[in-house]
Amino acid sequence: MDLDRKLRVSKPVRVLMLGPALEVRGGISTVARFLLENWPAGLYKVQYIGTLVDGSKWAKLVIAMRAFVKFLSVFLINHPDIVHIHFSSRASFYRKSVFVLAGRAFRKRMILHAHGGEFHLFYDVESSSLGKWYIRWILNQADRLLVVSRQWQEFYRRIYTRSEPIVLHNPVYCPPLCSDRGEGLPVLLTLGRLKQGKGTYDLLEAIPKILEQHPEAELWLGGDGDVEEVERLLQAKPWGNHVRLLGWVTGTRKDEVLACASVFVLPSYNEGLPLSILEAMAHGLPVVSTPVGGIPEAVVDGETGFLVEPGDVEAIAQKINLLLSDAELRGRMGRNGYRRALEQFEVGVIIRQLFNIYDELLAGR
Repeated sequence: MDLDRKLRVSKPVRVLMLGPALEVRGGISTVARFLLENWPAGLYKVQYIGTLVDGSKWAKLVIAMRAFVKFLSVFLINHPDIVHIHFSSRASFYRKSVFVLAGRAFRKRMILHAHGGEFHLFYDVESSSLGKWYIRWILNQADRLLVVSRQWQEFYRRIYTRSEPIVLHNPVYCPPLCSDRGEGLPVLLTLGRLKQGKGTYDLLEAIPKILEQHPEAELWLGGDGDVEEVERLLQAKPWGNHVRLLGWVTGTRKDEVLACASVFVLPSYNEGLPLSILEAMAHGLPVVSTPVGGIPEAVVDGETGFLVEPGDVEAIAQKINLLLSDAELRGRMGRNGYRRALEQFEVGVIIRQLFNIYDELLAGR
């Protein structure tokens, strides 16, 4: 252990981390919660400030203002050494940009941590020339930019030039692998927001083709979003009783539905690195998904599941039918996925990688 590291053992480095409140529904809050719940004592002492809550625009504005006041007070009282800010696109980016400017004014080492699957649309399609300039300028205030996959690393290289964007995969908790997953009712499971971009309606369109071969199969949809629209669609379909809407699923209930599932399905059009897929792999489930965002870095086609092109309903149904027809294949892919999650995405592995990034950043001071 070098001298700087020894000194930090006796006097931990203070990390100020910002992101949505930990109870907010979504991937960023789940990532932050995984990190904080497993944060080891010692070298780095972390303090977290939530900048967003679920609710009305006024509630979000009030929380953001309170978070900014707390942010400034932490700088004046605790003097953090590193500021670590989680962000995604659109309102999240603009909201966090205020904190970035304040952090830079205090001349602190700063890390921006990019999440979400639509930043390329936000930057390339939705932003004006002035907006693009502001996005680039804010990003380049950071000493380091963390991204969730190699595909996103390639994207951000175009607009972040201060240093090389660093890949830090999302973390997941891996429980002991269940060796006797039941062979009962075939259950297809998806978790997350119900909407077109997540492939929800493509999956529903595939259901009749799946029921032709597996008439007892059920689809469980866990999440919020287009719940009322999906309910209306199901009421008009003769197969609607094969689909269950679970609502937003968390905690032990999530573990229970993952334990009941046969196959996890997420046929998204845009993604970062979905925690729902990592959680499915951590529970020994084979995955049917699409090769977008960081998904191919988790799901290895033909080894831990299958990847099909977004919108290809025939392929979705075909791969699901193949898995439901072959218990040995399901088991093998599930075990492969579990090993991959344990080796590459387990929360302890990711925290060690994050601490190495902190070490490198401080060594460059």
